[in-house]
Amino acid sequence: MTNDTITHSYFRALLENMVAMGQLAEKHGQPLSAAELVAANESALFDVVRTSFPLENLLATSDLIFHAEGPAVRGNAPSLSAFNWLSGTTEQAIRKLSTAFFDLQERNAKKLAKALDLRLTGLAPGSLYLGFAIAPPVSRLLTLDDEPVFARIKEAVKMLPSVSDAIEDEALSPLVSELLPDAAERDATIEALHKMSPTGRRGIHTLDIAAPGGSHGSLSQRERVVLADALKRPTLVNRKSGTFAGEVREIDLDANRLHLRNVPGVGSLRCVLPSLDSGAAKMMLGEFARVSGEYEADKNGKPRLLLVERVEPLPSSKQPDLLLDE
Repeated sequence: MTNDTITHSYFRALLENMVAMGQLAEKHGQPLSAAELVAANESALFDVVRTSFPLENLLATSDLIFHAEGPAVRGNAPSLSAFNWLSGTTEQAIRKLSTAFFDLQERNAKKLAKALDLRLTGLAPGSLYLGFAIAPPVSRLLTLDDEPVFARIKEAVKMLPSVSDAIEDEALSPLVSELLPDAAERDATIEALHKMSPTGRRGIHTLDIAAPGGSHGSLSQRERVVLADALKRPTLVNRKSGTFAGEVREIDLDANRLHLRNVPGVGSLRCVLPSLDSGAAKMMLGEFARVSGEYEADKNGKPRLLLVERVEPLPSSKQPDLLLDE
């Protein structure tokens, strides 16, 4: 990808070349007309105006930029199906990532993530470039407690390229844990990248991702397979065993994830289940449950991501005691 310095320097060099060409021709007694000068440089100038300047605008206004390549996005008229897949999938993935981050801070996740203002900052030719920017929800929904979470979501979105670059041939690099030391945020980010990874069915084979500051990475079917495996078998740093009880507030059947809220001494806990039956999930949603398994804690010792080995409903008689323990 380019940047504004390269674009302007190249454009200026083209203009200076036009002037120099005219001066040289006049010096040798063969002056060129304005039309001849333009004709000699028109193709290069048009290419800068058509490609580089739109891309420069994306770089200046976007939090995240995608460059899709494949048969559906070649030429100047990309497939509408491919465009819709890329824009729609990006929106779904970012809103889902935002929901997880708000849930982890025990905010009103669904309402805030739904109200998140995701902007398409533009598109540029050259296969297909799309830029996205994230604006906060309308002020009446965003409280002072929510603002730091929103800022963290923007940071996480801008980190997506760096995390995607840390996907190795058969597994995630240990660098992923360094980039995202919080296990719950790391798990949510991996889920978002898996959602964005092309399957090839829409005519998009690779997806390059970039963010302000120069970080970039790439997603393809290979990365999708590695990410899917990482979601099935999350790697925990410094595993510990524990049992926790709380209210089941968010369930994702596709990813086999749930959020346990109001956990005494913990707050919100992201949980990974080997399998999650839709009928059982509906019965659990909004109810209290006890879960056991291995978990990873943050630097303060607070559990963040639990690999569930056992889950059981919590009798209603125990629920008031649980709330009193907070």
